[in-house]
Amino acid sequence: MKTLRHIILIGISIIAFQAFYSCEEMFGDYLEKPPGVDVTEDTIFSSRINAETFLTSIYATGVESGYPLWDNWNGRRDTPFSSWTDEGENVASWYYSHQFNAGTLTPTSGSHENRGRWAVRFMAIRKIGIFLDRVDDVPDATQEWKDQASGQAMFIRALCYFDMFKIYGGVPLIPERLGASIDDPEAIKIPRSTVEETVNFIVEQCNAAAALLPDTWPTEDIGRATKGAALLLKAKTLLYAASPLSNTGDPVVSYGSPENNLLISYGNYDVNRWQLAADAAQVVIDWAPTGGKTLIDDRGVHPDWGVNQNYYDAWHEPDNVESIFAAKNIGQIGPGHTLWKGMNNFYVAQGGAQVWQNWVEKYEKRDGTPQTWDINGGNNLIELYNELDPRFVQSVAYVTSYWNPDFPTLMLWEGAVASNQPPILGNKTGYWQRKMVPPEMTSSVGGWPNWNILRLAEAYLIKAEALNEAQGPVQEAYDAVNKVRARSGMPDFLPGLSQEEFRIKIQNERSIELFAENNRLWDVMRWLIADKTDPVTGKAILNGQMYGIRITKQPDPSTEFNYEYKADEVRVWAPHMYHWPFMQNEVNKGYLIQNPGY
Repeated sequence: MKTLRHIILIGISIIAFQAFYSCEEMFGDYLEKPPGVDVTEDTIFSSRINAETFLTSIYATGVESGYPLWDNWNGRRDTPFSSWTDEGENVASWYYSHQFNAGTLTPTSGSHENRGRWAVRFMAIRKIGIFLDRVDDVPDATQEWKDQASGQAMFIRALCYFDMFKIYGGVPLIPERLGASIDDPEAIKIPRSTVEETVNFIVEQCNAAAALLPDTWPTEDIGRATKGAALLLKAKTLLYAASPLSNTGDPVVSYGSPENNLLISYGNYDVNRWQLAADAAQVVIDWAPTGGKTLIDDRGVHPDWGVNQNYYDAWHEPDNVESIFAAKNIGQIGPGHTLWKGMNNFYVAQGGAQVWQNWVEKYEKRDGTPQTWDINGGNNLIELYNELDPRFVQSVAYVTSYWNPDFPTLMLWEGAVASNQPPILGNKTGYWQRKMVPPEMTSSVGGWPNWNILRLAEAYLIKAEALNEAQGPVQEAYDAVNKVRARSGMPDFLPGLSQEEFRIKIQNERSIELFAENNRLWDVMRWLIADKTDPVTGKAILNGQMYGIRITKQPDPSTEFNYEYKADEVRVWAPHMYHWPFMQNEVNKGYLIQNPGY
């Protein structure tokens, strides 16, 4: 039987008329058939199989993978979002992330790589409106199928709007199909809704989807949205809504107009917004056993890393018991390529996924205390690594660590031949990104990549963060975060923390647990700390000096290495970047109020 991934790919092939669109058009002309293809809306909804194909094409259009694929569906983004944060770096100079990291985000800049997704998201939203309007017309579908299909469509609509909310604030809302008005250019110039209206709409869509979606799917349909996916997206939306970026009457960059400020904030602070997020996260946790979901905590010791591989399997194993919703619209990657934009995983490490020393310093020691790094360098690098949180070796590839069968030992020290590419590409920071680059994938072995969008661990982290903000560091908040830490062998948070101390700890815990999963950029934005110094490391987050390390091998037979800091890139963050700009060509159409500062 065909899996959801196969159906999505078939849908992409069959519905060829949706493959081309103009970024200049807000919604695209995806229903305009190409010459010689007699496909109409009535054809699509004349049978369940045709409607199913159309629905799975909505997955392909509306669900974004975080892998840096240079295609229209992903917004023609050729870099992972980790390189737009203090998580990592893209070495080659041509990547757009460098423009963003230089603080040059503008309505017309190339660094605004989500611009392609603006058109694609609204393409998906328009398709969803049509699907929901016509699904009852499918003659050979049961009511159960129609309900579940409607739930999937509403979930993807909520996901599209959540992705825009975290980037822009309030956006145009389209709760139903546009109908004949699509032919009227003025009718589709829908103004922005407020932050409150946008959040309420996403929550409403999640509630409606959760009421229609099943807890689980048969094996052949794994990957479709479940009730748990809708519940977790609701909790995540409420978390973002409660955070300082939105939950305020004093936005970081103001329009100077209280009315317009509602496009980027609630206009007031309400502590109950945090409680709503905590309550929603608890609903997900309560649902998890019904959906067959649990934190992975029963895996053995990894042979190469010497630590339990619970965390590794949570990101590496497709459709695992912790994964609640993953993007599956990437096809088979053939030999010589991997999930990273058709590049082999060795090249990715050189040009697309290296890790800063700033980030490495966020990992605690295994006893829960801070690691001691000397800005003047040291001679005990491997000793320092061996003491770190077990999630470090499952996330970051470092000198002498295993990479893949082609390169079982990473030779990242000075003078070593670390790669088949020029050293300037192969070893800029002293680290490569392990997470999301499966070690079994080589220059000759491909695979089926997954991208987790929602997994159960985040529900516990949402609960802990939101409870601390709503009530202070109550025991329930401790219990939630400690459950996530325990499965990776990390000790509980120390009791007796103040609210501020707990906030610092939970923010760091979220950063480590969700490393490289396209959360860090949006987290530092919603927390309003992108321009601050990291309270854990004392180093810049997105505004200041980024460090790599220079590694030298000690004389044989020693297995130790010396390290010294090297100041590399100085990044710039401007206050107006807490909300991204709408594309200038969209603003010029007259239906959007541009975000302040652009």
